[in-house]
Amino acid sequence: MLFLKERKSTITVSKLIEHCFEHPDFKKYCSIKRNKKGEVLTSKQGDDFKVYFILSGIYGVVMPNDKPKGGITRFLGKHDSFGLYHLYYDVWEPDAVMQSLGHGEIMEVDSTFLFSILDQAEENNFFMVQYLAEELRESQYFSKLTFFKKEERIKKALLKCGLELGTLTEDGIILPRQITQEVLARYTNTSREYVAHTVMKLIESGIIRNRPKPLLIVERDRL
Repeated sequence: MLFLKERKSTITVSKLIEHCFEHPDFKKYCSIKRNKKGEVLTSKQGDDFKVYFILSGIYGVVMPNDKPKGGITRFLGKHDSFGLYHLYYDVWEPDAVMQSLGHGEIMEVDSTFLFSILDQAEENNFFMVQYLAEELRESQYFSKLTFFKKEERIKKALLKCGLELGTLTEDGIILPRQITQEVLARYTNTSREYVAHTVMKLIESGIIRNRPKPLLIVERDRL
């Protein structure tokens, strides 16, 4: 029996980005766009499906709702992608959209063009299997997060953002400036006020530091 962990894709997201840049038809099917904080991108525009690759900045996968700002279910950073489902599904209406949490830059790619590149670059098609497996892991993590108490959700969110998006230094892990109290509240389904209260408790306990800004995780083992 073949287990997925025994196989590995011959291509990565960063390699796929390189293939797009190097393709002679790049300008015809791809474009680079800069985004401002709060800008929302969907992976469908008119009759054309688009896939986004993040070149810089931090984005949130957002579930739209009646609130002014929808809840965030996942964070995406450099060399992450959004909308790859279009490569393998004829009909897919996404419930989620991607929102820039600060200034960022993305590459917008026509999905048909991208599929042709992926088809040429990889023989075993394990890239999409691994991509969907990562999506599943993120969904499982988010589902588990909802069962924790509010303070624990915030602590785990701080650690996750630090490990995946932060900068490791001798003093600890520096969180990106885009990970604000409002963003943490949207990810943990709590209020900004409660996030602020929890952050102050963590500062008083010496687990994180807020001076100088941005937040610094000093003792990640206690989160």
